[in-house]
Amino acid sequence: MTRRVPALLLAAAIILAAALPVDARAGALDSGIAHYRRGRLAMAEAAFRQAVRAQPGSHQARHWLGVTLYARRRYADAAVVMQSLTVMRPRDPQGWLWWGHALAQVGDTTRARAALAQVLLLRPSRPVAELAQMGLRSLAAPARTAALPRAPTVLASLDPVTYEQVARSFNPRLAPAEARAIAAAILGFGRQYNVDPRLIASLIAVESGFSPTARSYKGAMGLGQLMPATAASLGVQAYDPIQNIYGTVRVMRGNLDHFDWDLNLALAAYNAGKGAVARYGGIPPYTETQLYVRSVGKLYLRMRDLYPAGEPTAGLPGPALAGGPAEGASSKGLASATPGQGH
Repeated sequence: MTRRVPALLLAAAIILAAALPVDARAGALDSGIAHYRRGRLAMAEAAFRQAVRAQPGSHQARHWLGVTLYARRRYADAAVVMQSLTVMRPRDPQGWLWWGHALAQVGDTTRARAALAQVLLLRPSRPVAELAQMGLRSLAAPARTAALPRAPTVLASLDPVTYEQVARSFNPRLAPAEARAIAAAILGFGRQYNVDPRLIASLIAVESGFSPTARSYKGAMGLGQLMPATAASLGVQAYDPIQNIYGTVRVMRGNLDHFDWDLNLALAAYNAGKGAVARYGGIPPYTETQLYVRSVGKLYLRMRDLYPAGEPTAGLPGPALAGGPAEGASSKGLASATPGQGH
């Protein structure tokens, strides 16, 4: 019996040693998530890299590392990590979703479209499908054409023809009269509330693809995806395109005022609510909000390039565009989207 004791101790030591990498990986993963939720993104990245090194086959650690890199605006690095995740788990739509959005941010639009289209082919849950469609819409800004009938003295950004074209390019089912009415509302309410009509058009394109009858899985309605309570508070019929655009511009102008014209925070509030932005001290890094702010911001930048205006841009006194949450801003796990105005 005494001879068996060392053998048993040795066996126990081997079992313990074999378990240590997994325990270390789990500890690093949990630590990274805790850091991430407190907005300590650099520390979260270090922990997730440790978790990946300890167990390279862990898809969870790899996913969190990619999400953290995306939140730190290191989109090229995030794309590399998320691409490896799609190789490890080709049937998991989350990897394809994040890879597509990361590719979109670095300007690789062809592969971004392919990755986001793959999400839809995998037939994910409706929330994930909507996030993929959101990304695809952000990549679909129409190209300018010389054939546009435009008065020579009218800036493209202030011409109703521009927004008719934009609306019908996103939603070819719109009748010409509907597109003209939508264009007039975007320009009219944009002028009334001093909000760049290109921003309004970008927001609507990402929210609904210019569909007046769109309804999200959370119940948001119409072109700008107004939530029922928001529409009721503004006294608008959400499925009336003109009233919906009025409500959309009112909400966005209120957010811009509230956040001192910081466009990123205003967009985050449109999606997740002002309370969430205040609670987290910046853009709440929910999956939906993270991807939404960058999608609208990316499309808006393209719209500004396609349809130039005189300087300064009316209604937008120079906020940073499509940035991520600052280091130290608190955050939340990305497993589920959070209800907000825009969705």
